[in-house]
Amino acid sequence: MQFSVDVIKRGALIGLFPKVLAPFVARFMKSVPGSVRGCMDHLGPIIEERRKYLEEYGEDWADKPNDFLSWLMDTPEGSKSSIKDLTLRILFVTFAAIHTSSNSFTQALYNLAANPQYIQPLREEVESVIKVGGWSKAALAKMRKVDSFLKESQRTEGMACVGTLRKAMQNFTFSDGTVVPNGTFIAVASQATYLDNEVYDNAEMFDPFRFANTRDADGDGAKHSLVSISLEYFAFGQGVHACPGRFFAATKLKFMLAHVVLSYDVKLQDGTTRPRSLRNGIHNAAHPTARVLFRKRAH
Repeated sequence: MQFSVDVIKRGALIGLFPKVLAPFVARFMKSVPGSVRGCMDHLGPIIEERRKYLEEYGEDWADKPNDFLSWLMDTPEGSKSSIKDLTLRILFVTFAAIHTSSNSFTQALYNLAANPQYIQPLREEVESVIKVGGWSKAALAKMRKVDSFLKESQRTEGMACVGTLRKAMQNFTFSDGTVVPNGTFIAVASQATYLDNEVYDNAEMFDPFRFANTRDADGDGAKHSLVSISLEYFAFGQGVHACPGRFFAATKLKFMLAHVVLSYDVKLQDGTTRPRSLRNGIHNAAHPTARVLFRKRAH
């Protein structure tokens, strides 16, 4: 977790200096290398043990862990990679997974606590679904209101006001004659799209079951789900570079929200309104110190 925080902070700091000074400035930043060394100390013995099993038994042995480290080491280049290289690969995966998910869930939790009237319809959906399908991935797919609540939270309080950031690797001319010079960064105005009444009805209003109702009206189960990508929804990017981990992230977030509404009553501290998000440049983050009260649900 600290690795992700440090990379963002140090990257922003290095960016304040001219490029020619960047390597010099980076030398004085010890926290990121420290995080890497700490992870190497943890993963090193595990990697060595698995390397021994690979040499002795090949790619299959009894009780072989089915995890990302095994997947990396099963590839020809991965099996010969150093401990540092394998550690960095794992750190880069967690870099994109930890804070994005925690921020998204916190925003949804604030919306739930600020609007406790939505707890009961969510709870009824979760109870009816798990009664038939249990706590399974297939059951999650039927929790349309849970899915919609998370997606609407993403729409109204996403992590950035722009999305799908890209860098032009060569001069590019659009069909209307607009020229994007080589090296230019461009992005989609996601927040402007989300708040456009021509795209979303009552766009500035938080409507937790907006997408569930649309799915029911259209009869299309996938088109309006949390993981779907479209020209009106950019939370997971677009095209061939759309987030490949969004299916896992959605599963994790839906399990968490379903567990909360099933197990607890939640509300904000008395006299408080929904915590305002913190904005910095293009970025948007859930308020870090707001308090949500939990009470074990009375059955």
